[in-house]
Amino acid sequence: MRGSLRAVFACLLAAIALAGCASTPGTGGLGDGPRSVVLTHPGSGEMVSVTYWRPGGYDADALRQISMLFRDRRTGEVVPVDPALIDMLVELRQRCGAASDMPIRVTSGYRSAATNAALARSNGNVAENSYHMRGQAADFSIPGVAPSCLGEAAAEMRRGGYAVYPHTGHVHVDTGPFRTWTPKGGEPRTSPAILEAKASPRPKPAAAPPVQVADVPAPAPEPAPPPARQAAAAVPAAGAAAKTKPAEPPRTGTVRAPAPPPDLTRVRYVLAQLKQQPAPAPRGTKDGVKP
Repeated sequence: MRGSLRAVFACLLAAIALAGCASTPGTGGLGDGPRSVVLTHPGSGEMVSVTYWRPGGYDADALRQISMLFRDRRTGEVVPVDPALIDMLVELRQRCGAASDMPIRVTSGYRSAATNAALARSNGNVAENSYHMRGQAADFSIPGVAPSCLGEAAAEMRRGGYAVYPHTGHVHVDTGPFRTWTPKGGEPRTSPAILEAKASPRPKPAAAPPVQVADVPAPAPEPAPPPARQAAAAVPAAGAAAKTKPAEPPRTGTVRAPAPPPDLTRVRYVLAQLKQQPAPAPRGTKDGVKP
């Protein structure tokens, strides 16, 4: 890890040396005095306030802090940021009349190839070979400064690419060739998205007070129907009963009690007496003698 960081900052120092050779103090209307900048990242709340240029060249430690704030927020990768990009941001702030201590909010700085590809799949405004991948681009806004003012100032400077994004309220600038384009879709917002994400939730409606039992009057008893209505109500009930069970026919004559069960001992006695009697004589005889 330390070796990779050393390699990164070695490249940073090389970029500073090249930028110092190509730039001269006072280029771009920034004057000959020290150049200071305050940068913030709205998503994390990080802030960098440094004097990044003094007569004689760029400050390496200040550019290192700026590169850390510009890092890829998904992967944590850090690359050197083009010092000319910082000069461009400072001059835009100056041209639009913002104070030197007014923070410049950087919503997107460096992007790794993987991060840029992921954003390009879901956002048609992301270029496949973006200058964000080279540390040469920034999406930013300045509190109290209209994005249209920053766009007009960038057009006058003709220092690189620029575009105004009304639906998010930010401006893109880079140190590539001078050009501009129209963003795809989106409607202007009244406040930045970072503020919308932190909006307080809506208050819940107050619950209704509980109903006391004593407050509810008891229902009045229903009055009894008059006798005539009771009789009329009974007639259908009797008719319904007649339909379900047929009436028995009226009984006539004397009602007899059921006979008691026979006495088996007496029956046996009668049968024995019958057996002892003589058999009857055949017909045509008298006392057993034929005529």
